[in-house]
Amino acid sequence: MNKEVSNFIASVEKETERIWLKEPEDIYSLKKGYLPSGAGIYNQYYSVLVMVSGEIRALGIHIFSDLLAFSRKSEFNLFHLKVMAKCMLKIDIGVISYFGLTLYGRYLDQYYNLIEKLKSKREFMEATRVMFTYTNRYQMWLHQIFPWGVSTFFKQQTPEKYNDVADRLEHYKNISN
Repeated sequence: MNKEVSNFIASVEKETERIWLKEPEDIYSLKKGYLPSGAGIYNQYYSVLVMVSGEIRALGIHIFSDLLAFSRKSEFNLFHLKVMAKCMLKIDIGVISYFGLTLYGRYLDQYYNLIEKLKSKREFMEATRVMFTYTNRYQMWLHQIFPWGVSTFFKQQTPEKYNDVADRLEHYKNISN
């Protein structure tokens, strides 16, 4: 295995182990409202937390998972996998660190840059596997710190309430005619 690839894998595995039971520093900073990039609007960080949580969830549940599944299929060669990985990650490369996950963002950038240097499907699978595990650990931490209690302000409505809303809209429609 390419030395750069094996060093990357060892580094991500070590970092994953480090954060297994200890909250990553960038998540701690984010939950305290500190965003070095200044991301967010109206002097709040809730929207950033929602966005980055969604991005990390998509990376863990879909992107890295799908890349691993594709790498096991004989229909996809290394060239295909590299093209798919670059395409699937191009947006996240630009926003993860901006949204406050600078530690995770560094590893994601390293993985992205490593893609072109991979020499075999085995290297691709191993590099992707460690990112899959690392990403899902990050997702777990984000899930733990997410302010779920804010959801109490978004109550579901009953069909009767919807009828009331429809009646009011109809009333205003008739007034404007």
